[in-house]
Amino acid sequence: MHYGASLDLRFDESVEEFVEFLDTQGLSHVEIRRGYLDVAADAPTPATLRDIAESYNVTYTFHAPHVDSNLGNLNEALRRGTVASVVETLDDAALAGAGAVVVHGGDVPKRYPDRAQVHSREQAVRSLRECAHHADDVGVPLCLENQRERASRRRHTATPDRLAALVDDVGVDSPYFGITLDVGHAKATGFDYRELVDRFGDRIVVAHLHDNDGTGDDHDPLPSFRAVASEIGAEYNVLEMKSLADIERCVRGAAVD
Repeated sequence: MHYGASLDLRFDESVEEFVEFLDTQGLSHVEIRRGYLDVAADAPTPATLRDIAESYNVTYTFHAPHVDSNLGNLNEALRRGTVASVVETLDDAALAGAGAVVVHGGDVPKRYPDRAQVHSREQAVRSLRECAHHADDVGVPLCLENQRERASRRRHTATPDRLAALVDDVGVDSPYFGITLDVGHAKATGFDYRELVDRFGDRIVVAHLHDNDGTGDDHDPLPSFRAVASEIGAEYNVLEMKSLADIERCVRGAAVD
């Protein structure tokens, strides 16, 4: 099992500086967010990322675009563009030697009529099927994440039943189509993350570890992250914090526990 943290676009550190920080915390995995690469002044190439990984003995996962990206987009041209961005992330992940790519399953405003709800989900199925086949081609697992439910939008993976049904309808039986279990999203949506462990088991490749009070997706520190990760059994375990200080709080709290 690998333990690390997400390199969020909020962070000013370079990839190498972030890796060095994680090393001081006893962590050796980085989740590279596409959003971070999109806004970084000198974003490293996949080849540079591979060199950093080899120099520091760290592992990577990538997070595909999700801000302003929707695999269930009602507009076909925008849907194709989102698929292309996920495919590009899979290609970069393969070149960088990453172990997985995390992806969101799409959503639609709840105020839209039923026909739009159905169409969005059909778009998400098509998109994920295309992306999962490409993941199989490049040999990098594409891992569908449970998103948190929101009052205004229906997210196609927000509950265990919805996530399972979407995976079934995508219908790609491959070791390169897996699951990302987000503990904080489960709590904010109102169910226990163990429901996903029971349902998906070994198919869970990535765990996102953070906490909240059950009312919002706050990404608070989770000092019990190692105990939670041991219950999940994912290969890659990612602290999703909003600051380096919160990552330190997680590690410090875990040491006390």
